[in-house]
Amino acid sequence: MTGGVGEDTQPELARPPSRRPRPVGPAVPAAPPEDRKASKSPTPSIKREGSRSRSVSPPKRSKARAAATPAVQDSRAEFDRGAYQKGRLWNPDDDTAALRPRPYDKANVASYQRQRHPSGSGPKGPRQGQAPPARAPPPPQPTDDGPTEIIKQPETRPISQEQLVAEVKGIYAGLVMVESKCIEVDNNQSTSSQTDPANKLNNDQWQALIALHRTLLHEHHDFFLASQHPSASPALRRLAAKYAMPARMWRHGIHSFLELLRHRLPASLDHMLTFIYMAYSMMALLYETVPAFEDTWIECLGDLGRYRMAIEDDDIRDREVWTAVSRHWYSRACDKAPTTGRLYHHLAILARPNALQQLYYYSKSLCVDMPFPSARESIMTLLEPCMSRAPNPPQAKLPPPELNFVRTHGILFTGRQQEEFDSTMGTFLNLLDSHIGRSTRRWLESG
Repeated sequence: MTGGVGEDTQPELARPPSRRPRPVGPAVPAAPPEDRKASKSPTPSIKREGSRSRSVSPPKRSKARAAATPAVQDSRAEFDRGAYQKGRLWNPDDDTAALRPRPYDKANVASYQRQRHPSGSGPKGPRQGQAPPARAPPPPQPTDDGPTEIIKQPETRPISQEQLVAEVKGIYAGLVMVESKCIEVDNNQSTSSQTDPANKLNNDQWQALIALHRTLLHEHHDFFLASQHPSASPALRRLAAKYAMPARMWRHGIHSFLELLRHRLPASLDHMLTFIYMAYSMMALLYETVPAFEDTWIECLGDLGRYRMAIEDDDIRDREVWTAVSRHWYSRACDKAPTTGRLYHHLAILARPNALQQLYYYSKSLCVDMPFPSARESIMTLLEPCMSRAPNPPQAKLPPPELNFVRTHGILFTGRQQEEFDSTMGTFLNLLDSHIGRSTRRWLESG
């Protein structure tokens, strides 16, 4: 029996003299003479006569053999070029590839073992009485036992009351100058449009007017930020309400210019869209940064959405979107100020062509603690077509139950045609059951 553990010598292979022997597997230093008998030959599997091929196994050590030092392990990794492949020449790049760690797939352990042992046999553990192979020590973990340097927060210099007051005074002086210029320009343009309708502004003139009103909005924004500063005194915070700055901003900075643009339609359509978007962004910014006048900003956002909805005639989807936006802001304003009739009047305008919702909001705008007097004229635009004895388009658009319901309220509101009140109400009650059966859940939505 050859190749046993107890043999004193290892078998030698006859190789051609013209071919240099190629090292296969990790190089193992020779064992001391006294331990040579106890060590196993590190030679890979060799096929001999009368013997079966044996798989490459990791080298075994006896108890007396010293563990491999890190220097020896480094030399092994340096000369290890991987498994020999028949019919393929050696390439210097193979050394670099052999040093790279191979990925380990935990889900496929069998393939990983086959890569490590090409002969097909699994790894063999150390025999009884033999010490396991020594492993390389783990790399040292970085430790940071020293004190951590803490970076201090950057120092901020608090502003004094004198500096804040001076800042507010300077901003207000510039604001008044720009505001007076806007009032003058808007009045001149409104007068010229009435006296000479053919006088039209060119693109540069519209851009100059938009830039002037944009500057006024920015001055108001700076004034609100300075007067409502966290370090401001109560007297300084009251300045914005004392001088009616939110109302002045809306009147001179936005509304007057929007009316000027509206009277110049359709030539001013593009410029009106640009200004509405800019004013809407400014109001949204004030809504987030100056919460002291939140109610005013909400109503202004609703008004801007209503302007945007009113000038949209081409795309019905955009019109519906801006109607919903405006209705959202007005509804929030009504939640904060439920006794203000002006807000319900705005919602009634947005409710067109729904006659029932219009009647509800117009009625509520006149019944709250602070009624809106203009709602009397507005509600008549809804009631008069329904009370007319002659057929008209508004009557044709309404179902008979809704038409009789609105006509009944019109008789009560105006005091006219009282002789028809009983018949109108009776017709409404007779048609109500069948109308609810056809409408099903939609009846609940209409109120």
